[in-house]
Amino acid sequence: MAKQQGNRRTFKELCADYVLNILEQDERMRFEEMLDEATEEERKLYQQMRTKGNDLLFSDRDDPSPEQLREELLEAVEDKDKGDSDHSLEHVGAASDEETFEEEADSGETHVSLTLVTSIVLGFICLSLVFYAFSLRSEISDQESTIVSQEEEIADLENEMNELQEMLSVMDSRQLHVVRLLGMEANPFGYGNVIWDSQNNRAVVQLAELPDAGKGGQYQFWAIFDNKAIDIRSFSVNNHGEVLFLIENLDGLNKRKDFSFAVTLESDGGSSQPDGEMHLMGSFDGQ
Repeated sequence: MAKQQGNRRTFKELCADYVLNILEQDERMRFEEMLDEATEEERKLYQQMRTKGNDLLFSDRDDPSPEQLREELLEAVEDKDKGDSDHSLEHVGAASDEETFEEEADSGETHVSLTLVTSIVLGFICLSLVFYAFSLRSEISDQESTIVSQEEEIADLENEMNELQEMLSVMDSRQLHVVRLLGMEANPFGYGNVIWDSQNNRAVVQLAELPDAGKGGQYQFWAIFDNKAIDIRSFSVNNHGEVLFLIENLDGLNKRKDFSFAVTLESDGGSSQPDGEMHLMGSFDGQ
């Protein structure tokens, strides 16, 4: 950098002497060689020197000395270079400020764009989470309903299993009696069996070929002795007209030599006496 500044200074001084025509022959040739290889900036300096040198040489004043003209020429060109340099710096500064402003503007726009994109993405994520939460809640509700339903089915199956175990225990009794039930006039095709454990006063009841009780009706099972009908229980049949159940409240029958079982179709809500149609009936004779 220092070498370049030295070469420029040398070129500038020789240029001033060349323009004022005060160089020796060898120095003049040297400068002309330098001018042939001069840069664009040095050629511009040479043109400035020639213009200013001509102004000084043809000015209306007393004949100045070559040294005085040389100093004035160098000073005038130096002032011009300084002005150009300041102007260049101002231009660079302005350009720099403008570029900074543009960069800040671009940065601001980029920041705004990123913020907008981020907001949109977050918005979609929030909406997706909300929909997922609703879907999950609905799914959980459905699963809870299914679980409740399954728990009820399990409870029903457990009850049936317990009842079947009780029925099997009836079969293990030493004192078993079978009472056959036959169809009556209202249902001549119906039939059934009562397996009575007289030792424990329990019985397993199996009935078939009973029509649907219909809306507002229900079947009742009776024990009849001494011209009295005792309500044992009410029941319904499946789609095939069949039913299987356990009776555990037959206290007193073991002390009687004869009694009967009967099935009637009563109004919904039951009856204290067999008022409806008699569908099945069978008797036990202890003899």
